Amino acid sequence: IPGKTAVFKVRSVASSCIITCKEPQFLLEINNPVVIKVKGRNQKIVVVVTDGKVMSVEGDTYFIRFTRPGQGLISVYQDTPTGRKLLATKSQVIKPPQVVFCGIKMDSTSKSIKLRGTNFYAYSDYYKQAMPVVSFEMYFVDDTTAKKIVPITLKSDSCMISAEMRKKILNFQPRFNYMYFNNIILGVPDGSKRILDPIELRVVVDTADKEKLSLRYFVMKKKF
Repeated sequence: IPGKTAVFKVRSVASSCIITCKEPQFLLEINNPVVIKVKGRNQKIVVVVTDGKVMSVEGDTYFIRFTRPGQGLISVYQDTPTGRKLLATKSQVIKPPQVVFCGIKMDSTSKSIKLRGTNFYAYSDYYKQAMPVVSFEMYFVDDTTAKKIVPITLKSDSCMISAEMRKKILNFQPRFNYMYFNNIILGVPDGSKRILDPIELRVVVDTADKEKLSLRYFVMKKKF
């Protein structure tokens, strides 16, 4: 119509978000690079990490550190006038480095246990080096046949087992004793720390050895 102006309301293009991880698993010992790309007019986002945090950002790449093994979750929110809106999530397993206790790798068994040298460490395939544990606790049950089981707690502030821990290991009685390690703190090459899953040291009589009484040692993730 001559002399009149028509006004059309155009909605903003809805924002979309894509989260891309280079590897199929997050690594516990590194700052994991994660690419987060947002399309649309509103690109104000907040990245929230469960059991971790964003350490730095370079363009669309977020370097994310997780503090313990498990399932890592990254959530991307958009800031809007009415509050935060969830745009996307990404979940992957957080892979810990290979744990080695007294010469025995996690989920393996041995006829011998090494009580000299570095007792407790984790080997990083990423860094190609051993990373010593900086502190841990041993929980020892003297008699599992007792009605009330009260574990003895021993602590080490290094990667080495204490003299009392050594004594407990050497005198382990398979039918009565129970031993596991918790609050395991790992030092990584950048100077930061991580928490490892609790492990159990299980000792059984080696029935395959018919000539003499011998023991076999198992190192495994503790089941609660």
